[in-house]
Amino acid sequence: MPTIQVDDKGTELAYLDTGAPQDTHDYLTIVAIHGMVFCAPVFEKIMKSSADAGVRFVAVNRRDYPGSTPLSEEDLRVLESGTDEERATFLRTQAIQLATFLDRYIQQRNIPAISSDRKTGGILLLGWSLGCTFGLSILSNADVYPEAMRNRLSLYLRSYIMFEPPTVAIGSPRPKQLWSPVIDTTLPENQRSAAFVVWVTSYFKHGDLSTRDTDVISYWIPARSRAPSIFNFTDDEYARAVYMPPGDKSEMLFMFFSEPAIQQTYNKACFDRSVRALFPGLKIWVLSGDVTSPHGIPAFWSMEDDDAKHGGGFIEFRWVPGANHFHFWDEPKYMLTKFLECA
Repeated sequence: MPTIQVDDKGTELAYLDTGAPQDTHDYLTIVAIHGMVFCAPVFEKIMKSSADAGVRFVAVNRRDYPGSTPLSEEDLRVLESGTDEERATFLRTQAIQLATFLDRYIQQRNIPAISSDRKTGGILLLGWSLGCTFGLSILSNADVYPEAMRNRLSLYLRSYIMFEPPTVAIGSPRPKQLWSPVIDTTLPENQRSAAFVVWVTSYFKHGDLSTRDTDVISYWIPARSRAPSIFNFTDDEYARAVYMPPGDKSEMLFMFFSEPAIQQTYNKACFDRSVRALFPGLKIWVLSGDVTSPHGIPAFWSMEDDDAKHGGGFIEFRWVPGANHFHFWDEPKYMLTKFLECA
């Protein structure tokens, strides 16, 4: 995987890139930020569909994932036992590095900017699962970027899509019913991650989601209507896409001890008018499947409530019929269409 250096300390972020589409110079570019355990290659199928559709697709590996610079021992100390301010600084640093990646990638690859009529070009930033936090952090920290970088990004970022952020990705409380194999201490520790992979890639039959009642969500037992997405991975695809170590250490520490920093990041990115003004015309979307694993649905409702409390219109919301958490793997053409509708 190629890399881009994102600071003066030699920190690098690795990425996959479909390359520029042929026979066009005003194409759209999607830049995707992965979630926990599943890294950039999880987007391989939708990357192929994007290339066939004349859309450039880039998937970046966050710190601690293959090809990118690992987190330091000091980073891990901050995540485990640091102060709230230290954890906020940690998240801000990740934001600056990801924003620098975008800025240098734009310049190195001559990516087309948004056209004057906003019909072509530009970047659709896509956060998925826990990766949504880091997309939000790119926006929320724009006021600390060098002016040239901030101005350049404002000419490129046309939409930010969050596909199924869990409650931990926005710092909102978890429903009392919410369960996950990775936090179930009744399961043998060495089997929790493997159980999580099957559970999170499953399809679920929920009750009437229009009630917005957490009791109608199916939390534990997947539906029999369709096999979990992980069963559609070959051994080689699984080996490329799944990287367990961060899920057992850094990601768990980040999720469960950084709630104040995550919540502040979410609120600032979405509802701070001064920050939103730095990206004129940028829309923020939240998409969720209606047969997906349960961890994202309460966050969808929570964000709807937050948007309403701020007067509405800050975030656009959309359900994706028939989709689960990995539908861009199972049905890449369908999900590409849903993402492009937000561009």
